Amino acid sequence: MSTNRTWQKILKDLLSSETVSPRKLKTKELLGYQSTIDMNSPFVTVKNRNIGNKFRYAEAAWILSGDNKVSTIAPYSKIIHTFSDDGIRFFGSYGPKIVDQVSYVIEALHNDTETRQAVINIWREKPPKSKDVPCTCSLQFLIRNNTLNCIATMRSSDAWLGWVYDVFNFSCVSLYILLQLKSQHNKKYSLGKLTLTAGSQHLYQQHWELAKKCLVPTPSSLVLNKGFKNGNELIENLWAVANG
Repeated sequence: MSTNRTWQKILKDLLSSETVSPRKLKTKELLGYQSTIDMNSPFVTVKNRNIGNKFRYAEAAWILSGDNKVSTIAPYSKIIHTFSDDGIRFFGSYGPKIVDQVSYVIEALHNDTETRQAVINIWREKPPKSKDVPCTCSLQFLIRNNTLNCIATMRSSDAWLGWVYDVFNFSCVSLYILLQLKSQHNKKYSLGKLTLTAGSQHLYQQHWELAKKCLVPTPSSLVLNKGFKNGNELIENLWAVANG
C-alpha cells in the first residue's frame, strides 16, 4: 500500500471513530493504532493536503543536525515557533536525542545484525509543563533479510499535522543509519518498512471536513533519494532542497 493510501486509510478510520475531548478539544481518536509505509517512498502527495515541502526537508535536516533552536527551523514554518516555551529552543526536539544516540545504534547493528537493542529513546522522563512535550517515545531499528526497518512508538500522533511529516523524518533517520553502516562498516542493506504505533492516533475537529476532501485516490510518485556516500551528504541534500 502506498504512503498516500495508508494515510487516507488512517483518515477514513478516524472519521468513523468515536469522539473524545482531551484538553476540551473535540477529537476523533483510535487507541493503539498501527500504520506501515515503505520508507523508499515516505511522501504524502494528496492534492488537498498542502504539504510544506521546504519545511518537510528542513525539519528532517534540522533533526539529523541535532539542532533544537527556534531560529534555525522557524524560517520554514509560520507556526512552529509557537511551540517553544522561551522562543529560543524547543524542549521536546528530537534532534539532540537522536544525534546523541545514533552512533550507539550504528555500532549495535554492526556488532549484531539481528540485534533487538538498537533503540533511540526520545521521551523525556517526568517532563515539566511545556508546550513541546515529545509525541514520540522511541525509534527501534531492526535488520531482517538484509533490510533495515524502523519501529516508531508514539504516545500521540496527529494524523493531519504530524503523521505526514513524521513518516518522512523517521525514514530519513533510517536512511542516515543505513548510509553510515555502508560508509563506516561497508555493510549494505536495503531500506525497508516503517511501522508507526500510536497510543492515540487522532484528528482534531478543525480538520474533519478537510480530511474528507483528501479521500480521493492519489498515486504516490516521489521516491527517497538513496544515492549518497554517507549520512552527511544526506543532511546536506536535505538542506539544499529546503533552501532551493
